[in-house]
Amino acid sequence: MISQFPDEWVFLTKRLHTEGLIETAESQDLYSDFMKQRLNHDVVVEIRLWTAMRMQSVAKTVIGALQYGRALASLPKIKQWYAQFPEKRVAEDHVEVILAHQTYGHVEGSEKNDEAVQLLLEKYADDAVYLVFDLKRGSSQELWRMVEDFLTEKGGFSSGVMEQASVKCKWDKAIRGLRV
Repeated sequence: MISQFPDEWVFLTKRLHTEGLIETAESQDLYSDFMKQRLNHDVVVEIRLWTAMRMQSVAKTVIGALQYGRALASLPKIKQWYAQFPEKRVAEDHVEVILAHQTYGHVEGSEKNDEAVQLLLEKYADDAVYLVFDLKRGSSQELWRMVEDFLTEKGGFSSGVMEQASVKCKWDKAIRGLRV
């Protein structure tokens, strides 16, 4: 990506330096530190998003779809509606973005893809973006536990009787993880 967009890489480096996220505004240093995995999490996120926006990626599609809610939020009638409900995110009742990922947390899936999805959900946790995945044999124990805990909390569920499910969840900033 850098070779295709060298000027934009320089602009990214300068922006990250101006924001105090990196020490030097030298694009070669940023590249070297990235390749040697010497950057903090926030800088890595910015680089990954910079890259995703320059290719046909799921991240680019999701970020683009989130713009619809932002456009709605600028309409006077929508602003009036949400003025009555300050606890809600603007456009939450009118739009949501669903990221379907059938192999999320599954042995047949890719751990790197799961991490990329988590990064995207975390970055846009304040927006109405949700993950839907298939829970089935081969899904991680952590996901099974999350879903079973949710169902148990809601009542009427016995652990171990469910074989599969489609699960809709959201990034929870407080727990820094997914919540059904």
